[in-house]
Amino acid sequence: MHENVVTADLNALAGIHAGGAFAAVLDAPPDAANAIGKTRGKPSTRPPQARHDGGSFELIDQPQAGESAGVYFTGFDQDGNAKAPLWICAPLRIVAKTRGAKSADWGRLLDWRDADGHPHRWAVPAELLAGDGLEVRRELMRMGLEVAPSKRARDLLSTYLQVWPVAERARCVERLGWMGAVFVLPDEAIGAEAEAVVFQSAAAVEPAYAQAGTVSQWRDGVAALAQGNSRMVFAIACAFAPVLAQLIGEDSGGFHLRGKSSSGKSTALALAASVWGSPATFPRLWRTTANGLEGLAAVHSDCLLILDELSQCDPREAGDAAYLLANGQGKTRASRAGMARQPARWRLLFLSAGEESLSAMMSRAGKRSNAGQEVRLADIEADAGAGLGAFETLHQHPTGAALSLALKDAAGAAHGAVGVEWLRRVVADRVILAEQAGELVREFVAAHTRADAPGQVIRVARRFGLVAAAGELATGYGLTGWQGGEAFEAVGKCFASWLDGFGGSSAREDRALLDQVRAFFESHGASRFEDIAATAEQRIPNRAGFWRDGEDGGRQFLVLPEVFKREVCAGFDAKAAAKMLVDAGVILPGKDGKASRSTRLPGIPAARVYVFTGRLWEGTEA
Repeated sequence: MHENVVTADLNALAGIHAGGAFAAVLDAPPDAANAIGKTRGKPSTRPPQARHDGGSFELIDQPQAGESAGVYFTGFDQDGNAKAPLWICAPLRIVAKTRGAKSADWGRLLDWRDADGHPHRWAVPAELLAGDGLEVRRELMRMGLEVAPSKRARDLLSTYLQVWPVAERARCVERLGWMGAVFVLPDEAIGAEAEAVVFQSAAAVEPAYAQAGTVSQWRDGVAALAQGNSRMVFAIACAFAPVLAQLIGEDSGGFHLRGKSSSGKSTALALAASVWGSPATFPRLWRTTANGLEGLAAVHSDCLLILDELSQCDPREAGDAAYLLANGQGKTRASRAGMARQPARWRLLFLSAGEESLSAMMSRAGKRSNAGQEVRLADIEADAGAGLGAFETLHQHPTGAALSLALKDAAGAAHGAVGVEWLRRVVADRVILAEQAGELVREFVAAHTRADAPGQVIRVARRFGLVAAAGELATGYGLTGWQGGEAFEAVGKCFASWLDGFGGSSAREDRALLDQVRAFFESHGASRFEDIAATAEQRIPNRAGFWRDGEDGGRQFLVLPEVFKREVCAGFDAKAAAKMLVDAGVILPGKDGKASRSTRLPGIPAARVYVFTGRLWEGTEA
């Protein structure tokens, strides 16, 4: 065994196990031995001991006397003589034991560096060690830990992770984002005081969060060039907004920037990404499975998920994907024992981009988007209307392409720091910010919607209002360098673009139904309707009903009940559709208050029909 003095904070780790001994040899500085708490205890010359299978482990952080750094196991023969140490893996520290809020979901917090010296940390669930540890080894090796190839060494690695004595404790959580008053990032918990809080998952997280440069460099290089450009300011404010959603109880939802190629959509996504990480790695692609989308949502909870190239999503699944992300919960799946597992949950905003809208994509697959899907993914025209694509001001750059390049260069040089600083401010002031953000959202909704606007419009307006509030509050902290009101004005322009594309302030289902009813009569006209006053026999193939002159001189169409249900209202609930059409004055109700009227028809002595009036063509909104 190696005779080295062990750092003070390993003193408390001494323990006994199964007739063998562990020994830890740490030549790194004292603060490197424990990545969570401060060192405790007094120096000792005796390494902590723990027995296992008639042998002992050693953890050597630095090469010494021609020996490689790493975890070693030394066994003993029948005479008690030590065998040659077996190298198991590169240095792998077990920093703490983790457990959930209800003292379940125990695990180990692991810390190591890859061959390039890049640090990695993973809170691995203990349940993954119940078998042969294959899943754990696979993930560790994927993340750069060098592991010996022999079966003996692989088995010992799993044993080492289970029996190495650990005194430190950390609280584990199943997702990133808000946990009470603490905001959990992949490698940091902001607001944690008494105990460390770590994210624990079955796979080591590849953190998309990253930092380069400073807050001032980002503010002067990225935010300054975005100012005056509504789509760019909106994208940046989107990145700040999800942190506030939980404080004021806002639901998940998304925004989609739609426009032709090279219009500036990708630049907007890059600016949003720069708040939290590198524009090259933080954005993701729509091209993923439903399970993959759940995983992305879970690791972006209470943050912004950026998804580029909507056209790469399967058109048949695009609408379901929008529902999945906005509903904040994944599928319920069974465990190996057949019990229902807790489904993944999240709260987030997602920012998307593509050359076509969600409804256009779904129509290519022969599917019709409904209002719920279009409300969950608000479609915004990327073109700002100034003849410069997504830009309105070029800040002395000759073209939009030149400004786009300058913005991307600035975002690549400075990113991530402003997001962490924003988190620190929000965590520290979360109580007062909840009140301020809520008031700003209400102010935005009042300024941009009518008093009688339907719930769909109000719901989306609140989401835009959250973005505006976040932009203004971040500006108030000096993070953006913008003038007060900049975010409100920019987000207001984007909301107006969505409202115009959505079709105004009436409910989307109502307008969609009216459009479908108009299309039915415009397609068939009199070809499927018999003149109710005709004296000669008429040959009307595939008859839909009758027509007559109304009291106002216009033509009325009397639609038979089954045609109304199966064709006129196809895809809608017939009873709800009839009520809406009566309320809009498109259908004349009967004297009994029902939507259909009892009428004597040629060849049909007593029948109920739906009487459509000329009011149907008086405009797009009733």
